[in-house]
Amino acid sequence: MFSGCGPSSAQVEQANQQAIEAQQKAERAQAAADKARIAAEQAQIAAEHARKAVDDATREINRVADHIDQINREREADGD
Repeated sequence: MFSGCGPSSAQVEQANQQAIEAQQKAERAQAAADKARIAAEQAQIAAEHARKAVDDATREINRVADHIDQINREREADGD
């Protein structure tokens, strides 16, 4: 027959092992990508919360500034 023409059983085993290792690396890379995606989503949520907090603080500062301006205008109108 044609013995010696195909890969040896050791070569087949080595190729199988390399394929398994490549699959494991791909799975680890996918898991890392999933974790990175989740972290990015959490960072986006945190950024949105921070933006809302800044907006709220800005509105409060403006409200207080408007109130102070009103007090000052009233004092000026009263002649103080």
